[in-house]
Amino acid sequence: MEVTRSYTLREYIRPLWEGDVVSHESVLFQEDEHAAMLVYPADEILEVFSADLATEYKEGVDYALRDGCLIRLPGSRMPFIPMDRFYPKEHRDGQDFGCIEPGHPYLGFGEGDSMIRYMVDVTYRHAAPWNGPIPPARTEKLSRFLGKLERGEEATVLFYGDSITTGANSSGTVGVPPFAKPFPEMTAEALAEKYGYTLSVDVRPYEELKPVEKRGGKVLHYVNTAVGGMDSRWGLENVGPRAAAYNPDLMVLAFGMNDGWRTREQFMELTAGIVSAFRKDCPDCDIILLSSILPHWRAAGFFIHQIEYEEGLRMFAEKEEHIALAPMTSLHRHILGRKQYYHASGNNINHPSDFMARVYAMTLLATLGV
Repeated sequence: MEVTRSYTLREYIRPLWEGDVVSHESVLFQEDEHAAMLVYPADEILEVFSADLATEYKEGVDYALRDGCLIRLPGSRMPFIPMDRFYPKEHRDGQDFGCIEPGHPYLGFGEGDSMIRYMVDVTYRHAAPWNGPIPPARTEKLSRFLGKLERGEEATVLFYGDSITTGANSSGTVGVPPFAKPFPEMTAEALAEKYGYTLSVDVRPYEELKPVEKRGGKVLHYVNTAVGGMDSRWGLENVGPRAAAYNPDLMVLAFGMNDGWRTREQFMELTAGIVSAFRKDCPDCDIILLSSILPHWRAAGFFIHQIEYEEGLRMFAEKEEHIALAPMTSLHRHILGRKQYYHASGNNINHPSDFMARVYAMTLLATLGV
């Protein structure tokens, strides 16, 4: 049966740790892989689609449920990634990365939809309890921004970070179905919906952006000045024009993925520098420190110190007023205890799939008490 579906905001932001149904979880089968673990052991598979949600697969023909796992049956129409694409034997620019796994010199990599086209999309029911971390609401830390929304005052939320924060490899950013929006925009959209605001979204390139023009009334301005490939050193050097210049009421600060070679102390020194420089111009802005997902452990020279940064961010936020931690690293680590990295990565190296982008939005909204 050929159908076309799309994400809804309610599905996108429903917390993974609540309820007994998981919607649109991503899975990527390797060529010789026939069983995929899910975040929860499934009791009932409700739907399985292609990644673009255009093709529905049939139970008993394309897939089965066994021991809580999704099984790819012989002759299935469900896609898989060929082994010579996942572990290329020869280097090709833009299609692979150095690999630390013995016997495999290269690890498959790809931007756009070159990796996510191999994925399938699973919705299932489960009875298992959530045994991972739950991001605590830190409304007391974000009271100035949330107070504005509660009073119906015009407000601006700004996202400042690296390629993950740009929405890299989200289907909406890539421009392929199901066109799921990047997690920063979805977060702002959910805030606007909760508080009855009009969301003002400016998606022009940064070079064409202008300072927010106030309209008055219940308008939430969404600004995203993140840049792919950047690290916290760049963040410190550009915090004036790319963050403070917009005079936001909430800044989501999200570096770390590209800082991996730095020690936790070095990363935190730069982060503290960004906060200090930003607060000189925007002393009344609340700040969320968003820790990063981890890079693929097989990627040579990439997975180094990122796993240490969240604790540094946590300790910093605890000592500061109006700064909260959104613990995405903790959520990702828990999910990696159930799923192989490539099942939830949009490029197989360091970017989230649509599903993992949803977890980003869930984590931020939980931190905001939404």
